[in-house]
Amino acid sequence: MLKIDELSCHVKECACHELGSPDERCVAMSQDYHRPRPHGLAAAVLDKQAGKFNEAEAQLLLEWCAGLAGEEMDTNGRKDNFLERLKDGQVLCKVINGMKPGTIKKIMKPISNFNCLENINQFCTAARKIGVKDEATFQSVDLFDGRDLFSVCVTLQSLGRIAEKTLNIPGPKQIAKDLILNR
Repeated sequence: MLKIDELSCHVKECACHELGSPDERCVAMSQDYHRPRPHGLAAAVLDKQAGKFNEAEAQLLLEWCAGLAGEEMDTNGRKDNFLERLKDGQVLCKVINGMKPGTIKKIMKPISNFNCLENINQFCTAARKIGVKDEATFQSVDLFDGRDLFSVCVTLQSLGRIAEKTLNIPGPKQIAKDLILNR
């Protein structure tokens, strides 16, 4: 494993991202990126947000996204799978283009954290333009860091309702009320 000073020196000199083929040090850096877990009140807030995530709802949302994006993917609703499928933002951009072709003109390849965050930002911006309210739109780091996957579900549900009303595209299936946990 590289030390932090080696990574930072490498990143300053790195041209491999521009060439489209990151070397092993860049790949290691992007895979090891994470923020430390907060303590106290911030930790309690994160735990509460994590407790709202519903795997059955996530599975239905992934199935809806796969259909619109024209992708074959694992639609299991586990948190880790939900995060893995959506984290790079490519599927989300394809969902928007499946609703309104050409809305997102360039979907970035996930060779760096920047590209992934850019894809997620493009999705959020396009969702707002389609009609999702700011309050119902997640922040990029909520998805990228896996901090608040429930808010990602809220955004996708809202986008689905708007797609049904304005674009005549069927929204995601809804989970049974008895599967919704009151938290």
